[in-house]
Amino acid sequence: MNAAARRPPIVVGVDGSEEATRAMVWAAAIADRKSVTLQLAHSLPTSWYHYSEAAPLFQAEFNEDAERTAHEILDRAALAVKSEFPEVTVLSSTHPGPAGMALTGLSRQAFMVVVGATGAGAAESRGIGSTVMRVVNHAQCPVTVFSSDAPSPVPDHRPVVVGVDGSELSSLAISAAVEFATTFDVPILAVHGWGPGHTSRHHTPSTTGNSAVVEDEQSVLMAESLAGWKETYPDLRVTTIIERSNPAELIRQYSHDAQLVVVGSHGHGRLVGALLGSTSQNLLHHLTRPLMICRRAS
Repeated sequence: MNAAARRPPIVVGVDGSEEATRAMVWAAAIADRKSVTLQLAHSLPTSWYHYSEAAPLFQAEFNEDAERTAHEILDRAALAVKSEFPEVTVLSSTHPGPAGMALTGLSRQAFMVVVGATGAGAAESRGIGSTVMRVVNHAQCPVTVFSSDAPSPVPDHRPVVVGVDGSELSSLAISAAVEFATTFDVPILAVHGWGPGHTSRHHTPSTTGNSAVVEDEQSVLMAESLAGWKETYPDLRVTTIIERSNPAELIRQYSHDAQLVVVGSHGHGRLVGALLGSTSQNLLHHLTRPLMICRRAS
């Protein structure tokens, strides 16, 4: 058994769309650098039901056509990956729909799940549909929603932006950002926005009204969040950005010159819309860069 087979795979949703194909190439580049398996996953359309004597025949033909189309899409995708990254181990799999449920299931044993922000059949206005929302809200591993206006989807020299707020999920995001940065030898922009309504574990009723004290607290929060990483990776280049600003707006501002944004999910509650925090939800709908959302496995 080779090394790639012993590690969790990078799972990427493949549907034949242009954005899914670009997401696949991005994921393949990471799989190539990290020597992990790339699993191409295609979700079969949900079966339809029509109660008539001919229904079983029509259903069988529908299923056969869906399977044939799925294998054609996966074969083309695997060929595209191997032509650019011949050393990557590629697995292909089909799964009953809906796609969001299939990818969420695969996330339980994945290093990361990658989906295109706008796949086949996605809605207008940024195209964040039910598949993406289900995966980012329920996956058991980091999820990258791929969207990029760069000519090539392959990782390049641009920095990685990571959102920092001192939470446990923020620590997961920093760890993921460091792993990407050290894999591709790129710098990190650690961004922390704070302002009215912002709270941290350092705040006390006696200090929240003192702006100078609060500013010092934000610097301490950032320093504590990044503590240890420079010692572990001496060559890691990190620039810290601490501003009194809405966190999502600040991250979007610094994402323009970045190749990837990494944040924690801050998911709570049972409703789909409530599972993502306000910052990650804002970025998901407005960012034009790959967005990695780090979740805590349940």
